[in-house]
Amino acid sequence: MQLTVCIATYFKMKAFIKVEVMQSTQTKLEYKIRLKASIEVVKLLLNQGLAFRGYREDESSLNKGNFLEILLWYAERCDKIRDLVLKKAPKNDQLTSHKIHKDIIIACKIETVKAIMNDLNGDLFTLLVDESYDVSRKEQLAIVMQYVNRCRSVMEYFIGIVHVRNTTALCLKKAIVDYLAQYSLSLSYVRRQCYDGASNMQGALRGLKTLIQQESKSA
Repeated sequence: MQLTVCIATYFKMKAFIKVEVMQSTQTKLEYKIRLKASIEVVKLLLNQGLAFRGYREDESSLNKGNFLEILLWYAERCDKIRDLVLKKAPKNDQLTSHKIHKDIIIACKIETVKAIMNDLNGDLFTLLVDESYDVSRKEQLAIVMQYVNRCRSVMEYFIGIVHVRNTTALCLKKAIVDYLAQYSLSLSYVRRQCYDGASNMQGALRGLKTLIQQESKSA
């Protein structure tokens, strides 16, 4: 009798575990579909240079911003995601928050720069730097790279923004060196320099150019 009860309990637990595994697998699949939908919308907005957020994003808003409106448009036309995104998704797993946007944008940036560096293939390049302020009035450098790739095409890409503590030539140089080092590049790869910035920055930029030429005579 006891053996029969044990066997019955075993099969009940086995069936329960099987259901749990199936539900877990389905949950993971639905999560991946939601994530892919959010990634596709983010990529579209990045490619078009469009803003993500709306002034109001609540249910009563007639225009919830580009991200939510495009995701809704996408869901209405794609059966695969229609029942899995926005209001149909679990409230704590919709993958539409501003933090999710930022995480996906950072991932896109990493993959984009990685592709640029693969195209550069450790070759020589021109360094283009523009100085500006961000919205909080912090100094920043926009770094652009120009090079000739293996197909002999001239390529020019923005590769990143670096915040700097001050605008002395030494500080600007360190910021550029540290940024290039992330991609195993150094100033010895630079063959030309081009700078743009406010008039009060021209002295620092001239000093920066001299410092770089001390390490790369051909720059």
